[in-house]
Amino acid sequence: MIATCVFIFTWYLQLGTRVAILGAIRFEFLLGTFLVICAAIRLLNESGSSTPLKKPIIIFFSVLAFYTAFSYDHSQSWAIFFERVVKFSMLALFFTAFIRTSWALKMAIGAFLLAMMKLGQEGFVGWFTGGMVWENQGVPRLHGQQGGLYGHPNSFSGMAVGCLPFIYYLFPVVNKIQKLALAALLVCCIIIIVFTGSRTGYIATGLLALYFFWEKKGLGKFKMLAFAALIIPLGIFLLPEDYIHRFMSIFTLEEKEGASAETRIQILKDALHVFISHPWGVGVAAFPSVRMEMFGRFQDTHNLYFELLTNLSIFGLIAFSYFVTTIIRTNRKIQSQAIFSNNLSQKNSSLILAISKAVVAFTFARLFLGLFGMDTYEIYWWFAAGITMALWRTTIEGDQEFGNGAGSRLTAHRYSRRAKAHMPASGKATLTCTKLKTSDRMID
Repeated sequence: MIATCVFIFTWYLQLGTRVAILGAIRFEFLLGTFLVICAAIRLLNESGSSTPLKKPIIIFFSVLAFYTAFSYDHSQSWAIFFERVVKFSMLALFFTAFIRTSWALKMAIGAFLLAMMKLGQEGFVGWFTGGMVWENQGVPRLHGQQGGLYGHPNSFSGMAVGCLPFIYYLFPVVNKIQKLALAALLVCCIIIIVFTGSRTGYIATGLLALYFFWEKKGLGKFKMLAFAALIIPLGIFLLPEDYIHRFMSIFTLEEKEGASAETRIQILKDALHVFISHPWGVGVAAFPSVRMEMFGRFQDTHNLYFELLTNLSIFGLIAFSYFVTTIIRTNRKIQSQAIFSNNLSQKNSSLILAISKAVVAFTFARLFLGLFGMDTYEIYWWFAAGITMALWRTTIEGDQEFGNGAGSRLTAHRYSRRAKAHMPASGKATLTCTKLKTSDRMID
């Protein structure tokens, strides 16, 4: 478990490029190889039931393998399949093999957020000093560390957007020191999202805020509306004109410099023509080569859904949709189970509920970012799948394993207390009446 946390921290920060000695000894490769061997041994020696994600993962992985073998650009497809699909999917393997307790989940999510805090701190310092801000498309834009995963402003903004669900859901359930750390991360994320000038990040943040609003019940919706009514005018007043104009260009398509919007529209038109011409798919990451051959233009789709259609055909889109919807459905079941889990304390139950909700929102955030990004072969889906499988083994399978013992059963009082902690006030009286009726039947 500790090795998995070290791998998460190492990978997200790309420590091999930051620390010369780690790069020289290929630390990330050696650690990953060690974990793969250990995970394979552990899973092969188990006879228990598999998680609900096993089938969709096998189907999606098989589609990717097929479209690697039968591709218009075999060398490019193989490189992406091995370097991204195979390697990134190992993170899901590590989660399902080694992260199976509430404590292990805390450590793994902590390692991820610690890496995000480091990246956020770099973004904050780079913005404050101006050392990572330079003009791009006529606007001064904040960039990530050059040579890292998030060097491009759009990628850096996407990283920050992906942190928001974990900050939003974990903040109410952690201690005071952790709240301060999450608040600091939130400040860094807001600065990154705003000053990268990424319209992709702006749209995804707006859609994610709408998701948070949609999920709220009753008074929570009113509070969010009141907060938005306060913060939006304040933000417009404080933000430099460059970034307000950048945001408005989403709707006006008028840019200070370059023709990014027109270029994206042309890419989508070309992608549609490629899909019509090759309805069975051109192969993993082969769209740029086919586009160059057909139109003399090389850029990739800049859209997750057209990337799926052009690369993997309708079958790839269906397989990916099955994979993602299973992640969401499984987390919904985990959330229901966590409230009444026999083998979890109330504190751990609240934490698991928060992590599960964050994973669902994170998945939606990546789908929103996919409107303007090519994310099919990225690690995000495997990260979400890995946490989901770890949550499943901690809650669902944990209950099945420990729930039969008399000492682990919830009493009516514990059942009532947990349910009240996770339901609106209007439902608490009903639950109390139900508990009393149950007690009467037990006395009878």
